[in-house]
Amino acid sequence: MTRTFIVASMRLYREAVTSLLAGTGCVDVVATHSGGPLTAAAIAESNPDVVLLDMSASDSYDVARAVTQLHPHLPLVAMGVGNSEAAWLQCAEVGIIGCVPHDAPAGEVVQVIERAIRGETLCSPRLAGELVRKLAALARDRVAEPARGQLTRREREVVALIEEDCSNKEIAVRLGIEVATVKNHVHNLLDKLGVSRRAEISRVLQVSRTVRVGSVTQHPDRRTSRAS
Repeated sequence: MTRTFIVASMRLYREAVTSLLAGTGCVDVVATHSGGPLTAAAIAESNPDVVLLDMSASDSYDVARAVTQLHPHLPLVAMGVGNSEAAWLQCAEVGIIGCVPHDAPAGEVVQVIERAIRGETLCSPRLAGELVRKLAALARDRVAEPARGQLTRREREVVALIEEDCSNKEIAVRLGIEVATVKNHVHNLLDKLGVSRRAEISRVLQVSRTVRVGSVTQHPDRRTSRAS
């Protein structure tokens, strides 16, 4: 039996879902809650395997964030989610792993719960693609963010010569400094840019320049440009 905690603002809705899940024979509703700021604390007292959250309440996304912050390893399933990829993506952004659409039968609810407990999510191929693109965008932002920090004048000079494929010795000669000093500058650049190899310095800065300069990106499948 899967220990389940239900969060919904309407008591009638909580009781209806409890009765529906009890009829499946594999879900045990250990507690219910009306939602709000005390939800996360109430969940801790019941020690459930999964949380079902009704998304019709105005603060449902705030509740989801609070629950995932306090219980990061507890699967959170949203009930009453629209069928659009945008709605499901919004749920994923607050830590919800499973979504149950408005017209889902009891069997599908149980299936989503079981998948959530296994760390899986049930979604369309298009939504999976949207999630991948979202993760890629976040990764690009994480890479580019350190590069936007200010580099010293000397570090910028070192970077320019690294991009010319100069060795440390060649950089020392060009700048009139010691090789050991060049090595120190390279080490500082690696730390600032969050990379481990000298060859990655140019790549990270190129990404940063692309993010800054290419603030308007032309998409081949669209006639208009939008901010990236």
